[in-house]
Amino acid sequence: MMLLAIYWTVYFALHSLLAATWLKDAVARRWPRGARFYRLAYNQGSVWGFLLILRYQSQLPESWLFRPGAGLTGLAYGLLAAGLLLAAAALRGYDVAEFAGWAYVRRGLAAADVPLRTQGLNRLVRHPLHLGFAGVLLGFWLLAPTTARTVFLLCNLAYLAVGTWLEERKLALRFGEAYAQHRAQVALLPTRWHVK
Repeated sequence: MMLLAIYWTVYFALHSLLAATWLKDAVARRWPRGARFYRLAYNQGSVWGFLLILRYQSQLPESWLFRPGAGLTGLAYGLLAAGLLLAAAALRGYDVAEFAGWAYVRRGLAAADVPLRTQGLNRLVRHPLHLGFAGVLLGFWLLAPTTARTVFLLCNLAYLAVGTWLEERKLALRFGEAYAQHRAQVALLPTRWHVK
């Protein structure tokens, strides 16, 4: 399990490093024509790296921490469904082509010139996609709370916390006062669910 934790830690460290603005800017300066493919390559590498470690994880011998009963299994499916629905609804508030990287291939670095998004679920919570992913993670773990899934859960939740902090810094630098106002008005975690 220690090796699994190391794999996830290295994966998430690389994920953050490759998403750093300074590195993307350095790549754009060094390879201006190739910079339009950076986001697409980054996302592809992220997905395939995640799946590769998940495959390794699935082949590990593991033991159950406890056997969930019908109530916990129902809760697990509820968390999975709620997390997936929340993530899908959060994605509707974004330019999916820009998020995935296709917009950069078509329009170059100008695709990054998007305004701060404060509509939709972003009016209720600052990072709804992260919150949805956390629900999926908890549901996935609760369906089969094994040692490997526990390592997976803890590493992913730790990265969500670190990744959210890094994203907050990046947004504050990029959008300045507009993000400071949004941050003052909208909680990191939902405190109310009604829409004004």
